Amino acid sequence: MAELVIEDIGSGVRIVRGPTNLGIVEVGDGTAVLIDSGNDEDAGRKLLHRLEGDGLRLALIVNTHSNADHCGGNAFLQARTGCRIAATREEAAFVENPLLEPSLLWGGYPPAALRNKFLMAKPSRVTDVLPPSGPIPGTDLEAVPLPGHFVGMIGVRTPGGALFCADALASAEILAKYPVFFLYDVAAHYRTLDFLATYPAELYVPSHAAPARDVGPLVEVNRRAVDRVNQVILDLAVAEPSWEELLTGLVTRLGIELNHSQYSLVHASIRAHVAYLSDTGALATRFEGGKLRISRRPG
Repeated sequence: MAELVIEDIGSGVRIVRGPTNLGIVEVGDGTAVLIDSGNDEDAGRKLLHRLEGDGLRLALIVNTHSNADHCGGNAFLQARTGCRIAATREEAAFVENPLLEPSLLWGGYPPAALRNKFLMAKPSRVTDVLPPSGPIPGTDLEAVPLPGHFVGMIGVRTPGGALFCADALASAEILAKYPVFFLYDVAAHYRTLDFLATYPAELYVPSHAAPARDVGPLVEVNRRAVDRVNQVILDLAVAEPSWEELLTGLVTRLGIELNHSQYSLVHASIRAHVAYLSDTGALATRFEGGKLRISRRPG
């Protein structure tokens, strides 16, 4: 079994580095809390092996949100250890009913191509429903609201001042590879970026970027990525495209290659961008000949 890459940041907190950065927090009496659990049973198995090797008992998993790469190890770990699992009310529904995620993306019951482990973790039982902010019961951890990327995402602040900030921020490399980074609520995501730009933390730990002492530059990289998608939509809207024409124009402009998963993620995220631009008065929508058409408002 390959060893996990662990970075000790002090105060009983360790970062598990990987495609999705996770956290291990010692909370006393030989117990530990996980911040997210990785993408599948194998990830859960490796985490449990490490905890047992360190003489720690897993007491709780705090899920920042319900995307499969954050809760995919839940089911294995809960079955093996009986640990509690904590998530916000909105995210708990998805953790316990993973079919909801591809259903949300597809807009109905999803085809088999979307019912995969990348979009559907194995279900697990949420024992602790968290408010989006405030103390996490039984720990010295604090939930920090980070809405935008998904339906009820939070960050987790540790006693030493580290902020595990989930998918609120992504690296420049990931944004170059996936220029339409999935957003559920664009306006909320902008508010989260503003919040993170001024939030005091000793260390910021995004799930998909390197930990940083100064998060300002990464916030701006992410803001520009969202701005870019909005601007491409506004440029395309001059021609008053149908929905499919808008989607085709955007993926062509940004060089995105589609498969079923990417189509669903991009499709849903563009709808969130169109909703945002409509709500701010930049776009108008109408129906014509059985098609939804998007147009740019003057000014």
